Amino acid sequence: MTQQVKLSDILGTEMEENFLEFDLTDIQKILGQLKETNAIDLAHAEFLQQQSLRAADILSEYLGKIVKTVNYLESKINSTKNRVSLEYKAEDGVRTTADMKKWAGESSSEVEEISIRLAKARGSKVVLEKKYDIAIRSHHNYKDIAAGLRRTVLGHSNSQNPSEKVPEGWE
Repeated sequence: MTQQVKLSDILGTEMEENFLEFDLTDIQKILGQLKETNAIDLAHAEFLQQQSLRAADILSEYLGKIVKTVNYLESKINSTKNRVSLEYKAEDGVRTTADMKKWAGESSSEVEEISIRLAKARGSKVVLEKKYDIAIRSHHNYKDIAAGLRRTVLGHSNSQNPSEKVPEGWE
């Protein structure tokens, strides 16, 4: 009997992930190989397809964690601003205005620290999304190459759509 894998095993139990420590070694290795490799035959094209999907799978797990972290940090900023604003009292017994409370919340060192973590998380999310996009586009590229090789080299036609044009360069 196989061990059950739950979504919490993939997403983690902490609300804020240590996203700067995500291991991208395999991703960089795969993307580097894809960048420097041309498919030489059908088996090689299918292997490269699998590699790009492997990279996309790893990245999708990291993206789930980073989205969770970004949403948590956005919520934490709002609640921290509200708490600091509510707790603010003007010095020297001066009347505390709503604007003073608002500015106190927005200029709080706690809010600034969380904002910096949020900015890092958002930047990390963009990097992960771009790498995911590259992996998926690579997968589709090698899929097209494999289909072209099947039609031209092996004489296999796509029975679902026999009129489909052979990808350019594989005629």
